[in-house]
Amino acid sequence: MTPQEMFLEAVANMEQALANALNSVTGIEGVTPEEIERILRLIIKKEIVLEFLLDEFPGI
Repeated sequence: MTPQEMFLEAVANMEQALANALNSVTGIEGVTPEEIERILRLIIKKEIVLEFLLDEFPGI
């Protein structure tokens, strides 16, 4: 497996973990909109970092 393939696999795993975190939080009764917003903000920050990392691998 090439380094690029390994990186893409890691990105896919991270994306799935973020989706699972959001699903877990939204499935809990009594979670406030502020708590959901906090999780969404964290996910957005991670997406921005991933975008910068993807820019470092030309051709992906």
